[in-house]
Amino acid sequence: MNINQLKEIMVNNKISILGSTGEIGKQTLELLNNKKYRISLLACDKNIKVLKSQVIKFNPDAVYINSEICRDKFKKIKFKKKFIILEDSKDLANFCSSKKNNIVLACTSGINSINSVIAGLKNGKKVCIASKEIFMLFGKELMKISKKYQNPIIPVDSEHSGIFQSLNNKDIKNVKKIYITASGGPFYGMSRDQLKKVSVKKALKHPTWKMGKKITIDSATLMNKAIEIVEASIIFGIPSKDIQPVLDRSSKIHSIIEFDDGNYIFSASSNSMKIPINFAINFPNRNKININKNMDIYKKIKIEKINEKNHKAFRICRLAIRKGGSTLAVLNAANNVAVNAYLEQKISFLDILNIVEKVVIKHKPKKKYTLSQIIKIYKETEELTLNLCN
Repeated sequence: MNINQLKEIMVNNKISILGSTGEIGKQTLELLNNKKYRISLLACDKNIKVLKSQVIKFNPDAVYINSEICRDKFKKIKFKKKFIILEDSKDLANFCSSKKNNIVLACTSGINSINSVIAGLKNGKKVCIASKEIFMLFGKELMKISKKYQNPIIPVDSEHSGIFQSLNNKDIKNVKKIYITASGGPFYGMSRDQLKKVSVKKALKHPTWKMGKKITIDSATLMNKAIEIVEASIIFGIPSKDIQPVLDRSSKIHSIIEFDDGNYIFSASSNSMKIPINFAINFPNRNKININKNMDIYKKIKIEKINEKNHKAFRICRLAIRKGGSTLAVLNAANNVAVNAYLEQKISFLDILNIVEKVVIKHKPKKKYTLSQIIKIYKETEELTLNLCN
């Protein structure tokens, strides 16, 4: 798909949002102007209370609820305008590949949206991905599909959006190194003893970003930054050893690309996810938006080196990369379950990465697998991790 074809897609602007009740989904809906965009589909896991209000406001053509119990409850709600309630993930994928939709924004878990993303890529839809899990689950195969159908994936993560914009069709062979910035979360620099008793309430107080609970905890453990290294390596085809994390406490610099001719390109903006969301859904055009806070370019920004050896998240992720194959999906599954257990106060903050490390070390990687096989491994890992958490 070339730039002209992408521009043609933007004429209709029929968008399906997978994960509309999550933080990225909500911010996307806040951005969209009904006169310019048509909300084709709203999909969620089980938050039917928020979904109900979104349906009333945006009048989608269809909705999808992953939880069967919640779907049955939703069917009993009466609405003034009619819409389709999709029954299963196959129906969801079919809708995302149909003429009723031309933009797919995936901001939910990999398992729930992977088939719809693949269907969108194969059928000429513009695919924007905000879910790290998709790349951890089936990333390399996804990029092969993207290449085969000449349909680029537009990343929504602020760091990967920055890399995508900075590269701007430049030859990847000229890239010497990529630096991905981290805010450090609320606990950066604390000792192990200090971290033993940190509360969920404190862990959810991110210093610079407004995000969902899961990603906020990942920021506190630095696992989100470790996973972003894997994500960048897969999306841009750059060896993970050439991607390094750096610290920017202000969250203004999102990524830095070092070229082999000595030049550096920085991507920066104010710390609002609406900026990369807006870029992704409007690409290749740029659409003006109004945000509450603009970046103060005169304010001092300090970039610091992160010593990966001092942070378990990076050590675990680098181990998973070395083991390869199914290990990345296993790491992601274990981390999801452990973070949820912490949020439910079943384990301590330090237990999160300790449990993930155990799962990754024990895993015997499968080098080649189908989508159904990796989903099976993923679910088995969830059960194993639940037992460890208990």
